[in-house]
Amino acid sequence: MITQSFQQLVESLAKKSPTPGGGAAAAMAGCMGTSLFLMTVRFSQGKKANVDREDDLARIEAKLSDSLQRLMPMAERDCSSFDLVSAAYSMPKESDEEKALRSRAIQEAMVGAMVVPEETQVMIRDVFVAMAEIVDCIGKQIASDLASGAALLLAASEGAFLNVRINAAYLTNRELADSTMKRATSVREEIRRQQDAIAVSVDRMLG
Repeated sequence: MITQSFQQLVESLAKKSPTPGGGAAAAMAGCMGTSLFLMTVRFSQGKKANVDREDDLARIEAKLSDSLQRLMPMAERDCSSFDLVSAAYSMPKESDEEKALRSRAIQEAMVGAMVVPEETQVMIRDVFVAMAEIVDCIGKQIASDLASGAALLLAASEGAFLNVRINAAYLTNRELADSTMKRATSVREEIRRQQDAIAVSVDRMLG
């Protein structure tokens, strides 16, 4: 998926097909938001105002670069995980044995479809946490890029959260579903706080 042209990517999202869907779109938005954060960090390096923060900027650049590399395959992973759900629903269900096998396969696939967007969400949280360390180094001239990156990452988080939620709703293992939702909700709230903090900083910069 990551080797497709932008036009192919958009067209594939618009198709009447379960994948790619919201989870994949969330992962791609996460990549774009992380990339914008990286750009603002790189523009902030070598500035007189940040002469004492070069080590911090270099460290966060490395963290964000690593996060981007880990986020890149998540859209494809999201599609693969949900393709297993679709395959499980297509299994035969004539006999009681077939029904039992199908039901088990669906549940196992649903767990995978829930876990992948949760991983995406955690990665996005880590991007925000890293960026928070050097937001004060970002200059006014690229404040809009900083805010745009944060907005994209927030959208990515919301999309990932919703995909965790919808797949958790289909699990018969309610203990697993509830514990996963508890974690995802906590991460979602942290991301919202991080995005709000960046929005406040940008408003202050832009007056």
